[in-house]
Amino acid sequence: MEVSPRKRRLFSALLPAVLSLATFSTVSAESISSALETGRPAGNHEPGSKAGASKTGGERLDAENEAESGEKGPSGTFEIPGTDAKIKIGGYVKLDLIHDFDAIGSEDRFDTSTIATDGSDRENTRAHAKQSRLNLELLRPTRRGDLQIFAEGDFFGSGDSVRLRHAYGSLGPLLAGQTWSTFTDEDVKPPTLDFESPRSYISLRQALIRWTRPLSDRTYVALALEEPDAEFLLPAGVSGTSEDPYPDLTGRLRWRLDAGHLQLSTFVGVARFRPDNGKEADETIWGVNVSGSAQLVGRDRFRFQLAYGDGLARYRGGPAAVVDSSGRPEAVATTALMISYQHFWNDHLHSHVMYSYGENDTIGSVEAAHAFDYAALNLVWEFAEGTSAGVEWLYGTREDNDGSSGEANRLQVAVKFELF
Repeated sequence: MEVSPRKRRLFSALLPAVLSLATFSTVSAESISSALETGRPAGNHEPGSKAGASKTGGERLDAENEAESGEKGPSGTFEIPGTDAKIKIGGYVKLDLIHDFDAIGSEDRFDTSTIATDGSDRENTRAHAKQSRLNLELLRPTRRGDLQIFAEGDFFGSGDSVRLRHAYGSLGPLLAGQTWSTFTDEDVKPPTLDFESPRSYISLRQALIRWTRPLSDRTYVALALEEPDAEFLLPAGVSGTSEDPYPDLTGRLRWRLDAGHLQLSTFVGVARFRPDNGKEADETIWGVNVSGSAQLVGRDRFRFQLAYGDGLARYRGGPAAVVDSSGRPEAVATTALMISYQHFWNDHLHSHVMYSYGENDTIGSVEAAHAFDYAALNLVWEFAEGTSAGVEWLYGTREDNDGSSGEANRLQVAVKFELF
């Protein structure tokens, strides 16, 4: 497979940052096994706290974007009378005021796969509070450690209805339910005001069962069986159904550093297509994801992610494979990279700048998106305890396989009120 000049330039720009991060910090002595003993498998941080950063200062408005599997900001804790159990309640109300200067199909989030490539022109203003959410956590001791049950919903369901985000339980090294995939590194999600985040960020919540084991006081490994859900692109004249014969197998290896972390994650699965006329065929899909973060000067934080795989787009809501004219599936090779930097001007004001790029290798005659750019720059101000306001500029491009392209600019203003 020939690597495009643009992809080579992007890899060359990111590689020094990855190497610098690997040598930036010495490994901390914080024990992951102690996290297991408290009933929270490594890789799922304690709800109500944010991984790797203080909850004070100007982080509140975009805190959910950093690590969403329970890290929703301060929450109230209440003891249940007559029991040894505790309940934590968390959540927030968030208003987004959005103005699009160009044609884009997704009005609530900046999804670059919906940027118009037909030359159409459109301007639109939209306000919504769909990102508002409520979460509930139960903690109680057992003879095998602390049992944790966590559930959360927002309002991105159909017609502004409640949508399930997280619903899982964990005890010691075992976690089962719906939460972030093991293939995802939720701690490098860029802190944008935009809910979508870049298409090249590996982002998927799904049902899974996961086992986590510490390898040392600074590393752990996690393995999981996860819900399979591969989608196919079909050429004209071909019809059939997709099948998911086996669960996806996912895994991650994580190193904790004094000022951040490094993570290597992977997945493998099988996508099956059954044509209306003909015999079913299987295609193996897989992906590798290298990611990490580092706290640099003061509270400033650098994040990165570099991922590649055949069928990788399945972990970002995209197609895993295309079907040829004979009805046989072929996995789509996808490259995804992201870098971001967050700067704190003072305890109550911070900015974030980021860029990401995603590319699908040419997939025959099927008309589909080939490449995406996503860039964001914001300024967030915490003007009272638990209350934040911010403004963000977003820019994206989309290029299709047939050579058509489009771009979009968006201005977004947000106000957020935390429950506790």
